[in-house]
Amino acid sequence: MCRLLISWGKPSRSHMLSFVEISRRDRTKGWSHGSGWGVLYARKGSYGVYKSTSPIWESFVEPPDGYLLYLFHSRLASVGAVSLANTHPIIYGRYAIAHNGTIDKEAFGRELKQLGVDTRTGGSTDTELFLKAFVDLGGEVKHLRLLARLAAKHLDPEEPLLNMAIVNLETASAYFITHCASEDPHFIPVKRQGDMLIASEPLDEGPWSPIPNDSLVILDEGGVKIERLW
Repeated sequence: MCRLLISWGKPSRSHMLSFVEISRRDRTKGWSHGSGWGVLYARKGSYGVYKSTSPIWESFVEPPDGYLLYLFHSRLASVGAVSLANTHPIIYGRYAIAHNGTIDKEAFGRELKQLGVDTRTGGSTDTELFLKAFVDLGGEVKHLRLLARLAAKHLDPEEPLLNMAIVNLETASAYFITHCASEDPHFIPVKRQGDMLIASEPLDEGPWSPIPNDSLVILDEGGVKIERLW
């Protein structure tokens, strides 16, 4: 499992430091997410990314001001070695991805081949494969819904969830999807009420609400829109 934070506008310093602390020891299971971390910051026409293979609590670097969308991810590796290449967010084409959960890459890949997708990614992880398929199919929301439905059939039974953010690097907009076959609070993402802020778990004592299961969340300059994933 991993921890994730996505925000329209730069998160407050207190929220960023709280994310560091829940990465060190999350509040639902007490797990440590120390297999590297990364942050993406994007605005229309430009973006930057910082990654480290060290735990976030040992190597946190605050991202710069002035960007529209910020995506943080701290990794607890389940697939692939710890390296910068498979530390999230991962970029392919004009999109970036950060992912919580584990997809059976071989089974998912077999279904993708039936769609005509070239499953060679140059990497070793399920996340890289999902992003490549999304981009190669056309990068539209209908492709995200299709791939999410396929991936949901091939989740790790010990961690049956698909929590994923995909950022359009040209428009600085994002999709966030959540599907979970368990009611374990560790797997259920939350949104801070009144803010365009989504996290794997609450970052303060303020008002946070669970995002309904099987949701597609769209974040852009128009606000936050939540739809059914399927």
